[in-house]
Order: sequence, then structure tokens, then C-alpha cells
Amino acid sequence: MLSSRDLATIITFAVLNFVFGFMIGQVPRLITGIPGIGYAFTVVYSITITVSFLMYEGRRWRMFAQGLLFTLLSLTTAQSELLAGVISSTISVFALDLVFNSVYFSFKKRGKLVRWAIFGQVFYWTLSPFVILLTLSLFYPLEGVIATWFVPVMSIMLPVVITEAFVGGYVGYQIYRRVEKIT
Repeated sequence: MLSSRDLATIITFAVLNFVFGFMIGQVPRLITGIPGIGYAFTVVYSITITVSFLMYEGRRWRMFAQGLLFTLLSLTTAQSELLAGVISSTISVFALDLVFNSVYFSFKKRGKLVRWAIFGQVFYWTLSPFVILLTLSLFYPLEGVIATWFVPVMSIMLPVVITEAFVGGYVGYQIYRRVEKIT
């Protein structure tokens, strides 16, 4: 059962990620016209996702609820071709919640939550483009998706995204530790 603290955290971080998604995911593309430019700011998402993920302390379905709320908020601004991205985001966050909440207590018992946070972010941000590729292929021909989106954008941005996920997971963990000391 969700506590009021969990519900407030879910809503706060979903709205925060939605605002970041609009500011750093959509506006730079509108300004530059470069597809995938929002991936250059993965570190911001990674930090907020890590902090919220750690605040849930391994309790299942909180991260999925946050991702689902983010997806519903994103539907209000998403264009029809971004629907595949919204669907893939939901699938990716479901996998993140399912896999990493299953091993949370094992990492916590060993005092390795920083590794758990970093592995979770790298897992999510590595899985997400491949799920987007599969989801886009439901709406468009696979060859076209690979030629116009995956190869040009992901061949350049995937190493950047993985690096930023690593950094974001670590910074998010450090922020969480400081917030945890205050509360």
C-alpha cells in the first residue's frame, strides 16, 4: 500500500521529470532541429530518477507508478510520432522497477547502494533506446527507423548517454545521502 510520502514523491518527481522533459527534451529540438539533442541532457533525468528510486527503498511499483504518471503527463504534449517513445518509456521503467527492486535489499545489506543506483541508471538508459527502436518499428518500417533514427542518433549519443547515466546515478546517490541525513 502506498504511503502519503510515497504518493507525494511519485507526483513530485513525475512532474519534475515532465518539466525537465519539456525544457531539455523538446525545446532544444525545436530550437536546433536536431533529432536526439535531448539525449545530451540525460544526466538531469538520471539524477532525479536516482534520487526518487532511492527514496522508494526497494518497494515495488513506486518507480513504475512514477514512470506511468510521467507518461500520462507526456501524452498531453507528445506529437503522434512520439507515442512510440511514450510507450517505450513505460516499458523501460517497468523493467527497471521489476529488475532492480528485486535486488535492492541485497545491495543495501552489503552497503553497495551506490552501485545499485549506477547500475540501475545505466540499465535504464541502455535499454530505453532499444525498446524505442522496437516500439517505433511497430509504427514505421524497421529499415527506415534504423536508417533515420537509430544509427545516426544512437551511434553518436549512446556512449554519451551511458556516461551521463553513470554520472547521474552517482550524483543522485550523493544528493540522496545528503537529503537522508537531513530528514
